[in-house]
Amino acid sequence: MDFNSVFNISTFDSKDSNNHVLAGILDKAKRGEDGAFTEIYNLYFKKIYQFIYYRVSHKETAEDLAEEVFLKAFSKLHSISENQAFAGWLYQIARNLVIDHYRANKSTVGLEEIENTLEYETNVVDAIDLNAQQKLALKLMRELAPEQQTVVRLKFFEDLNNAEIAEILNKSEGAIRVIQHRAILKLQDLSKNLKN
Repeated sequence: MDFNSVFNISTFDSKDSNNHVLAGILDKAKRGEDGAFTEIYNLYFKKIYQFIYYRVSHKETAEDLAEEVFLKAFSKLHSISENQAFAGWLYQIARNLVIDHYRANKSTVGLEEIENTLEYETNVVDAIDLNAQQKLALKLMRELAPEQQTVVRLKFFEDLNNAEIAEILNKSEGAIRVIQHRAILKLQDLSKNLKN
């Protein structure tokens, strides 16, 4: 199995061309220009909503938390110094709100379940139409270390770049590249073992 084709890995990051546009929108939003934050909201709401929904599995809760992400982001927008870190910052806010949500409802949900939901969510399989190779890749991913699983999911399912993943996981981009590389190598080895 060629995991590069399964996950569409390429050395060119098409997001680079969008970074300039996003930077302009963020600058306008920071200056308080009408409509700029609406553009940001329209660019990111669906992704943030899905990120949250896969962790809480409840439509209304996910909608409420996603709205709260953007309220928090709007109130703290001036604190973002690097525009490239914006998406990762949004996802970090979303992740923290999910954790807070589970803490507030701790009488009904155990901490271990929160960690499993954040690290090992499998609802993504139900949400997208996967071919046989991709299904096998997801099955093999269960053999990866939790950190490797998280990086692969954020990179290839949430469609984040390494800078955004580094921001979310509080690691360097280099560390994310190493984790991703090792995960892909391990998946390739596991795949070869299946053929034997």
